[in-house]
Amino acid sequence: MRCFICGSQKLTKFLDLGHQPPSDAFIQAVDLDKPEISYPLSLYFCGSCFLVQLSYAVDPKVLFSDYVYTSGMNNSLKANFEELVYKVVRRFQLGSNDFAIDIGSNDGTLLANYRSYGVRALGIDPSSATSIAIKNGIPTVIDFFNEKVAARVNKKYGQAKIITATNVFAHVPNLTTFIRGIKKLLTSDGVFISESGYLLDLIKKNQYDSIYHEHLRYYSVLSLITLFKKSGLEIFDVERIGTHNGSIRVFAGRLGAHPKTKVFNDLVRLEKQCGLDRLKTMRQFAKRALEHRRSFQSMLSALKNKGKSVVGIGAPAKGNTLLNSCHIGPDTINYLAEKSKLKIGLYSPGVHIPVVAEKKLFKDQPDYAVILSWNIADELMHKLKYQGFKGKFIIPFPEPIIKY
Repeated sequence: MRCFICGSQKLTKFLDLGHQPPSDAFIQAVDLDKPEISYPLSLYFCGSCFLVQLSYAVDPKVLFSDYVYTSGMNNSLKANFEELVYKVVRRFQLGSNDFAIDIGSNDGTLLANYRSYGVRALGIDPSSATSIAIKNGIPTVIDFFNEKVAARVNKKYGQAKIITATNVFAHVPNLTTFIRGIKKLLTSDGVFISESGYLLDLIKKNQYDSIYHEHLRYYSVLSLITLFKKSGLEIFDVERIGTHNGSIRVFAGRLGAHPKTKVFNDLVRLEKQCGLDRLKTMRQFAKRALEHRRSFQSMLSALKNKGKSVVGIGAPAKGNTLLNSCHIGPDTINYLAEKSKLKIGLYSPGVHIPVVAEKKLFKDQPDYAVILSWNIADELMHKLKYQGFKGKFIIPFPEPIIKY
């Protein structure tokens, strides 16, 4: 095994979450008795470039071809995309002569924001969610992005002033062809903007539920500096954002095309102060993750022993990592209440908890509801209380707590 960025074999495992099925591989009832494929879910630290990565890369066709996640279902994410496009248009003075590309465009939620500014836009995504974007009139290339796809897009549409890759840059198995494709498509003053879960937030907030097979890498600015430098690009600005309870927005361009900001330099110093370049920091995180799992299991066991009913709110990928890591199944959590029609009627991967329509929650009025999309807990609790839920909430992170 080699580092995805620098190719080093100086990798050390520090966290093992066992074998788990892909976090979005929901199961139909007729398939519950069939064998379920699972893969190793372990984190390794590179002592050369400080990247944190998975040990095993699942075939992207298994993960993304029949994808049940759509960006438009997440109000916080929609607001983030609207804010991103607004800032980008203003900062880089985009107009009707400019062209923007979104890689991993999903249902086109981000790209739809360019319409009011008159900016030409194109999505590139391999998943079934693209049907929604196309139905809404957003041009989309249905494919996995790489250098060959970039050449095809360049020939048909030309180079782009802005290329975004939100919550997808950590998913790419072959970074070399991906970055070469970016470089091929960028104008001389173009900007590549990526958003990924931020390693510093993951470590500080004990967010081991954010680890799943789609996320091959967990980026720090320190590791990304090495990646872009190898490719003839460079980071010139960074921004910490609240998406997924802690992400990093990274601005990169051709060498010397944009001046480096003070924020970028300050964050590099902070990462070193927080030990993101040290294996010891990663091992401390792994210890806290194990302690959290025990605490969460104990809380739910105590409630069930008292005869209390417990359900889950939502069926996000991170929730499935948590449930599988803690071995929590339908005997503990009766069902997962969901809004997404793509998930309702299915069963969660691994532990096989049934996914039901959210309205069942208000009819049953269970004693406790675990908010698995805990990064938007305040938004969900307010909405569910307003709609009539009378039970208590369990927020699993950073530490399991009960809220009334």
